[in-house]
Amino acid sequence: MNQLAPVMPVMPAPSPEGIIFLIVCIIIVVALLLWWALSDERKRGPVMPLIFMGAAISSFLIEPVFDNTLLYWFPTENPLSVYSAYGRTIPWFIPFGYAWFIGGAAYLLLRRFERGVSVKQAMSYFFALVFIDWFAVSVCEWLDLSAFYGNQPFHYFGSPLWFSFADATGGFVLGAALYALLPHLSGARKLLLLFLPTFIYGGVLGSTTAPVAQALNSGWSETITWLYGAITIGLCCLLVFVISNILASFSQRLYR
Repeated sequence: MNQLAPVMPVMPAPSPEGIIFLIVCIIIVVALLLWWALSDERKRGPVMPLIFMGAAISSFLIEPVFDNTLLYWFPTENPLSVYSAYGRTIPWFIPFGYAWFIGGAAYLLLRRFERGVSVKQAMSYFFALVFIDWFAVSVCEWLDLSAFYGNQPFHYFGSPLWFSFADATGGFVLGAALYALLPHLSGARKLLLLFLPTFIYGGVLGSTTAPVAQALNSGWSETITWLYGAITIGLCCLLVFVISNILASFSQRLYR
């Protein structure tokens, strides 16, 4: 039987935890950009800055939508608010978080893919991303900066595990897309990188989380909701496994 989606919690934004978390996100972004600017990476052109900006832009376009479908909340009254849309108040650490996690992960994976990877190596990078995402999102939940609500499956300690699989898949696929597309993007065409994260990350997150989103918003039993959460995790692993095999195949041809 169907029922309305769970009501979003309402509570004040904590301070100074939010400011500290924002500063940490900014420091990570600045550190990665300094590495790019002060190393030979800069000779590759403005790929990292553009993908960082593109990831941040994507947060303005897709974050409120997925917050609603996946039942994720931020404090409504928030001094760190950058904008409000679709019933969600989005704080400043979200665009910076998108930049360092989605953009940073994609760029670092791009550089690793260019050196060649095996399926085992590619999958190990993916699972490392899952853990990093789980820890970062869990910190937000532990500090009451944001959290998932409703009948969330795989939600024992920290954020729901299914979400970290989906989030990490988005960063992984974006890295693979960069690897495939960059050789064809020269000059002004690199500006297309400003839009790539929205298409790739938004598309991956939308497709892989569709099962669990349906369960969360349909009032289904806990058993079915957990099953659909497991399907979401399975879709993520399947997509990454297929792409990892493609990357490994390219590596074998390149270094044969």
